[in-house]
Amino acid sequence: KPKEIRSLQIRFLSVFWLLRLADWLQGPYFYEVYASKIFNGAPATLGLISKLFLTGFASTALFGPLVGRMSDQYGRKLGTLVFCLLYSLGAASTKSPLLGVLLLGRVMSGIGTSLLFSAPEAWLVGEALGKDKGGDYLGETFGMAYAGDSIVAILAGQLAGAAAGARGPTGPFELSVGFLVAGGLLTSLLWK
Repeated sequence: KPKEIRSLQIRFLSVFWLLRLADWLQGPYFYEVYASKIFNGAPATLGLISKLFLTGFASTALFGPLVGRMSDQYGRKLGTLVFCLLYSLGAASTKSPLLGVLLLGRVMSGIGTSLLFSAPEAWLVGEALGKDKGGDYLGETFGMAYAGDSIVAILAGQLAGAAAGARGPTGPFELSVGFLVAGGLLTSLLWK
């Protein structure tokens, strides 16, 4: 395998796995975070929690095509950095007792999800196709990315459990921000 392809794989996978780790950390604790909130003196109802979940899904569906086009137009590196920012803000919003902040956090996370599942991979494809025979290694690189993602998911589950035990249901979200910052820094430093 050419040295420049190995370098590309390392630059992509290091960022990809950090970002996926940040995402996996959050998933198991959304319900618990929202169920722990008190609004107007009463605990959050199942209906309200459902609306918070649906807000995230709806924003992914609504804004997904737009952010995909914007990422293509302004750059996949920038799209990945915007993901890190939006997802960090969405994670930070879980600390708030205000319903409006939680809803805004779900919108930002939904938009971020669209970027997570498009910008990094599109960056890899663009970079690989710009290299001699780079496209020949895309299948291998994506195979490593998703095989490694299984391990990342298991690690995230263990880390999320420890963070929740130490800091409560928002602990995994706080930890997630650290991985998002690290992923953003690597993106800034390693990606063209």
